Amino acid sequence: MAWLPIKKPTDKKFIYNSPNFITIDDDEKRKLILTRMLSFLSKQIPYNYHLKRQLLIGTILGGTVTFVMVFLQPFGTYDFESNHKYFIFSGFGVLIFATYFIWTRIENIWYNYKNKKWEVGYEIISFLLFILFASVPIHFYNQVFLNSFFNSDGNLYDYLSHGVWFFRHSIIPIMLLLLPFHVYLRNRFGTLTVADMAKEVELSGMNKGENITLKKEDILFIKASENYVNIYYTKNNTVQQVIFRNTLTAIKQQAPFLIHSHRSYLVNMAAIRVVKGNSQNAQIAFHQEDLTIPLSKSYYKTVKSDLATQPKN
Repeated sequence: MAWLPIKKPTDKKFIYNSPNFITIDDDEKRKLILTRMLSFLSKQIPYNYHLKRQLLIGTILGGTVTFVMVFLQPFGTYDFESNHKYFIFSGFGVLIFATYFIWTRIENIWYNYKNKKWEVGYEIISFLLFILFASVPIHFYNQVFLNSFFNSDGNLYDYLSHGVWFFRHSIIPIMLLLLPFHVYLRNRFGTLTVADMAKEVELSGMNKGENITLKKEDILFIKASENYVNIYYTKNNTVQQVIFRNTLTAIKQQAPFLIHSHRSYLVNMAAIRVVKGNSQNAQIAFHQEDLTIPLSKSYYKTVKSDLATQPKN
């Protein structure tokens, strides 16, 4: 028997989902789009908090502007005449560097206020505010050195009117040029900070009903075995385990505080008593029942270094 789709209503749009048609009206579609947009804007992204990297990014952005101004001479600056022409043009790059560096100091306060969680929405707002922040000294510099504004009969209204024109025809184009560099460099040198405030963590598997909520301090280690993971933890001072169908990678995403000690093991640093042996045959010993797991050479230095920073019990 042939299958025929339901007749298409005039006020709804179809989405094909074989073997049935489902419909979404305009209001539901708008809500779906808004939900996805808000989800994107709230997505956490890396943030560059370190001074040296912020200086590096500022130097690259400023150097890019200097290159454009000196060698390409956009916005009619080719006709500008001065014995110090290239030196003056380089000043625009210096201003970009200086304003970016000052803005990152302000941005760090914002970052700390948001509990070190940086989202796409914050990044967009920050870049727009940086454009406004940088445009003020850049326009002033332009008026002083290129237009000799203060040697003319111009008044405050003329200065502000030119500022609006300058923003539209010069600041916006140069910032659009810097945008891909800005996005790439901040993502390249940034760090994704994982909030670690909760005292409990929920671990789950792929199969229905495979989930367990544990105190972080009770988790000992996770061992991978083919398509399964063995979760070792303490309960009532005894070591217990549960087996889920999952991967170490997925468990690492659920519990980012766990670190690799071996390609088949994740370990809770807070549960380690001591590391035995050298890098060739190291073992991790826990406080419970002489329990040990292997520590591979690849992760030996990382585990030893992190263990040294752990509070002593």
